[in-house]
Amino acid sequence: MGYIKGSDRSQGVLLPQTIDDYVAENNAVRAIAAFLERLDFEKLGFVRAQAAETGRPGYDPRLLMGLYLWGHLNGLCSTRRLARECQRNLEVIWLCENLHPDFKTIADFRTANGEGIKGVVVEFRRWCLAAGLYGKEIVAVDGSKFKAVNSKQRNYTREKLKQVLARERAKISEYLEALAATDEAEAEEEAEAELTAEQLKEKIAGLDRYLAKHERLAQELEESGERQISLTDPDAKLMKTARGSEVSYNVQTVVDSKLKLLVTYMVTNEGNDLGQLAVMGQAAQQALEVEELTVLADGGYCDSGALKECEDAGLLTYVPQPQSGAAKYRGVFDQKQFRYDAERDLYVCPQGEELLFRRLNQEHGKQYKIYKTKACSGCPLRAQCTTSKYGRKISRWVHQEVLERLQARNRGRPDLLKQRKTLAEHPFGTIKGSMNQGGFLLKGINKVTIEFGLTVLAYNFKRVLNHLGVEKMLQGIDNPALCGA
Repeated sequence: MGYIKGSDRSQGVLLPQTIDDYVAENNAVRAIAAFLERLDFEKLGFVRAQAAETGRPGYDPRLLMGLYLWGHLNGLCSTRRLARECQRNLEVIWLCENLHPDFKTIADFRTANGEGIKGVVVEFRRWCLAAGLYGKEIVAVDGSKFKAVNSKQRNYTREKLKQVLARERAKISEYLEALAATDEAEAEEEAEAELTAEQLKEKIAGLDRYLAKHERLAQELEESGERQISLTDPDAKLMKTARGSEVSYNVQTVVDSKLKLLVTYMVTNEGNDLGQLAVMGQAAQQALEVEELTVLADGGYCDSGALKECEDAGLLTYVPQPQSGAAKYRGVFDQKQFRYDAERDLYVCPQGEELLFRRLNQEHGKQYKIYKTKACSGCPLRAQCTTSKYGRKISRWVHQEVLERLQARNRGRPDLLKQRKTLAEHPFGTIKGSMNQGGFLLKGINKVTIEFGLTVLAYNFKRVLNHLGVEKMLQGIDNPALCGA
């Protein structure tokens, strides 16, 4: 039967097709171009948003912005790879109007237009809000580690530096002893050593250089008060990850429950999520332009101060509270077994004795009320209650009602705690998996934030395209109400 026959590669053609004919009407690049065309790039702060009247012409920032968005949509974030696509990919050739910027021009555009890129992310979110694509009722906060360009070998903690310095000093001592032995052997004209004196001196000189370098790093750590230092990307930190530990950034996101669109984001170099709940919750509240919002998060965000701040801001939180095992470890009654009487402001112990308020304590920037009783000395349950010779003491945060209200909400809506996982982890799975963006290419927290902003824009764009389709999105570019979402 043979195969389907193609055209002869050397055959000439009459009236060749236009590039536009090769790009389908429902191709995503048409939506990219239409959306960027409606934006005021000068107002967003892009460099060369208006063409200069004199001098060498530059590239239209809309084309380069479109190139980056297309690249992040298709898992191509490297500027060199984007430059190659400009010469061989019909979608990119159509999008960039058959222009071929080199990789340096593409990279410089991203570096020079951090605020403009952030503005495009915000503008797309506003368009989605106008199109009714955000539910604006329930959001989930989550963080994930994204690998930095800094390797573990070029990251030093204080403990690692101590070990490296000890190893290098020991090796230098070993070589010095070998050198002395070699000198004696040569003086007595004995058999040659494994290494000559010159070779040993070269090794000692090399180790001296490494030792001096690591001693300087140890001094820098001591003077700065930091616990670690990264040489390739000073802003990146060694963090615990699912695969052990990597030099990374901790990326915080807020996801809306309706279509799992990202609301806002932030790149940090903190190893944990404590303290981020109120920051991200209030940022989402402002981005969605609402006064009240339900915020879901995992136990890593359970910080009493942040929960109080959220409540004051009108954020209704659902966060599981980690259980302390200190009482169980010591073999004594847990604080939950002491009943609090709010009217009388006292605790009642399992034996029925009352612990009265005694004083206020300041711990870790928070105020705690201390409750004690004199009945512990003759109590038959003393051994089960306390190991202290002064009797049992109860510490109660002055805003403990915030945590009690959180517990009541968690008990009343356990379904929301289950929903959190399906919401918060979906974007990270998509970004790291199908979009191939699980690590950063740039160095420094400011540049990394720009890079992740492009990822957020591409992720949201992808979600909207999947939901509306290109044709419906094109219809709603100038009038979002037509999307009917």
